[in-house]
Amino acid sequence: MSFDTFCAYDDDGNRYTVYVRRTYIDARGGGGSVRVEGLRSYHLGDGGAVDQLDEERFSVVATGRELRRTRSVAA
Repeated sequence: MSFDTFCAYDDDGNRYTVYVRRTYIDARGGGGSVRVEGLRSYHLGDGGAVDQLDEERFSVVATGRELRRTRSVAA
């Protein structure tokens, strides 16, 4: 299992660190074995779950607050 992190921002500009947990599966068959990435899970620093909505948008499960991977700049 490995972990990555990235920053995401809510509509008020608050910054959140999102932790990505990656699991791997060792698959065997056909005379060999292959290691493939399994499902990813997303969490905040306090352990709160985060759902991925699309490539750049996420939602905090407990509050429904939407987060964006990149900070949008208002014109």
